Formats: sequence, C-alpha cells, structure tokens
Amino acid sequence: MRPKLKAEEGLRLEALYEYNILDTENEEVYDQLTELVANICSTPIALISIIDEEREWFKSRYGLTDIEKPKDWAFCSETLLKDGVFEIKDCLNDERVENIPLLQNGLQVIFYAGAPIINAEGHHIGTLCVIDHQPSCLQDEKKVQLKILAKQVLYLLELRKGHDVKEALLRQSIKDAKELEQKNKQFEQFVYTVSHDLKAPLITLSAFAKTLSKELEPHTNDKQKYRFTRIQENVSQMGDLLADLLELSRVMSQNIKREHLDTELLIRKQWQSLNLEDEMINCVIDLPVDSILANKTLFSRSILNVCYYAIQNKVPNGTLDIRIYTENCGSHVSLFIIDNSLGMAEEDQERAFCIFEQVEKQKGTGMGLCIVKAAMEKHGGEIKLTSTLGVGNRFELIFPVAAY
Repeated sequence: MRPKLKAEEGLRLEALYEYNILDTENEEVYDQLTELVANICSTPIALISIIDEEREWFKSRYGLTDIEKPKDWAFCSETLLKDGVFEIKDCLNDERVENIPLLQNGLQVIFYAGAPIINAEGHHIGTLCVIDHQPSCLQDEKKVQLKILAKQVLYLLELRKGHDVKEALLRQSIKDAKELEQKNKQFEQFVYTVSHDLKAPLITLSAFAKTLSKELEPHTNDKQKYRFTRIQENVSQMGDLLADLLELSRVMSQNIKREHLDTELLIRKQWQSLNLEDEMINCVIDLPVDSILANKTLFSRSILNVCYYAIQNKVPNGTLDIRIYTENCGSHVSLFIIDNSLGMAEEDQERAFCIFEQVEKQKGTGMGLCIVKAAMEKHGGEIKLTSTLGVGNRFELIFPVAAY
C-alpha cells in the first residue's frame, strides 16, 4: 500500500462502511452502468469495484464472473491514489504495475483504465474501470465520460445511504412513538389516580375547616379568621386544580366520536351555563358555518374554557366584549373567539397552553387552555392564539372537515 493511501485508509474505510454496500446482491441499475461503460470504451470487461481492507469486491461486473479479488492484485488500488482517470495502455510494458499479476485466474489484463468514485469529503470509495486483453487507450472524451459515470455510481451509493438512514430514522421514530405512547398512558393513569385519590380527603379537609371556623368564631380574632378564610380558599383552589387534572386525563385517554354538531345551539348553551348577570359582559355569536364535525362533549368544553378564560381575565371595571364566528377554509372550519380582555405578552402566548403554566397576573388554575389544546389535538386540529397585552385575545379553533 502506498503511503498516501495508508495515511487516509482509516477515514476512507469509515466512509465506505457508511454506504452498507459490501456483499449486497446484484442490482440492475448498477449492471446497466457497467454495460454502458463497456460499450462506450469498447472493452470486453467493465467493473464497479469497491475496495475494503483486504479485497477488491465487485458491486457490478460486465464480462467477468469473479465476485472479488485480493487487494494486492487490484489495479484499482492504484486508481484510489488518483483524482483523475488512471490508465495503463500496456501492462506488459509499464513498471507501475510490475508487482501485480497480469494473469489473474485465467484473465489476461493488458489494458486498464479506471476512474475513482470519490465522495463529497474526498474519500475514494472504489472505482469504475474497464479492462481489455490487448493494448489500448482511451480518447480524452471517453475519459471524461468514464469520470461522469463514476459520479453516477456515487450518486447511486448516496441514494442507498440516504434510504438506509431514512429507514433507520423511521424505525427509531416508530420505536420512540411507541415508548412515548406508553409513557403518556402511564402519565394519564398517574394523573387520574392521584387526582381521584386526593379528591375525597380534600373534601373532608374543606368540611372540617368550615366547621372549625364556625365553632371557634366567638373565640377567634380577626387574624385567626383571616387564616381560616385562606385555608378554605386554598382548599377550594386545590379542588379546582384536581377537577381540571381529572378532566385533562379524561380528554387525553378517551377515544372520541365525531358528528356534525348544531354549532350555534351548543355555543349558546355553554354561554348560558356561565350564569352571567354582569351587564358589562357581552357576547356576539355570528356563525356563517352552522355545523362543525366534532365531538359534542369536547367541543362544548372547549368553548366553555375559552370563554371562561376571557371572563376571568376581564379588564377591571371595563366592559368585556366577546365575538364568536366561523369561517369555512376548505380543508377545515375555523371557529374564532375574540375578546378585549387583558391579553398577554407575546413571550407568554406559547406557555398559555402548557400544563401547570399560568401566565403572570392571570386567574384560574392555568389548566383550561391546556385542556382545550388536548381536545383539539384529539380532533386532529389545533388551537392558535394571537394576543396583544392590554388589547385582548384572538383564539382560532381549527376543526378538520374530514374525520381524522
């Protein structure tokens, strides 16, 4: 082995093995190239040679039955040292190959010409070569064609590597998806169990706190009464959080059934269920699209949560205006809920849909929009938010027209 090749051999072999080409079956696309180059160069033999540590292996061979040869016998080892076409017009009178057997397994090698297959990093993977049993030479234009076809061999190798990488990534993604699905199921079960098991003692704690507050009222000062009040408020907030966790767990775990809903009727029912008597809260419902393909329960809960979010974050002493309308966008129907509440800063908008994330100065458990996001994903849709601090929010709930 020549010094130049030896110095680069480790990196070259590493690059070669990435193609996973050695000892693969015959492929027509490679065989067509060797037949073509043999015809172009008017030689009886054409080879696509891949050279590893110990051998010259033929991915494709035209006019030859051998599958491989020892590396020390390979003319192609000399080609690997070149960037252009390596040509030997007459091996009987060329000292460059005096140590290579000219008669190899009955094959008389007199003329040889090979173009290296070089990858983007400059590593020589193998060669595209032609052989004749008598002295010959290639015209310059045929040498150019030989180099072009060697690049086509590399292109095929790169396609193969890309396909292998794609398949590996696909297998890994399927594995990751299964593991993630399993972890999600475990998380959902954990959330449900914890929420359900905590609900009963929390109700007991709330009842005892109220009872103690009344029984001790004649004997408590204002500071102690305030502490009882804070206990009951925190217990109530914890109850709301557990209820939301249970709701999120149910949304994430259930298989949903979609149907064409009477959109306006359901929205008006959800609005009325809020039991609002505040004259400073108004809602305008304008629905050109009167039907949406959705799950009735999740649709209703989503509307309720988004409207409640606006009400919870109403501008103090200001009038809250909410507008609900629909648009048919072809592949999906968008339901918009727009309000003039406090709004939120741009950096907070993505956090608004994350579990346990509560935007600063916003009220509630911080779970409502997370539940809406989970519900929309169950529909194969999504929820988008555009908000301006001090101006209000624009929610877009996207429902696919076709069943997901």
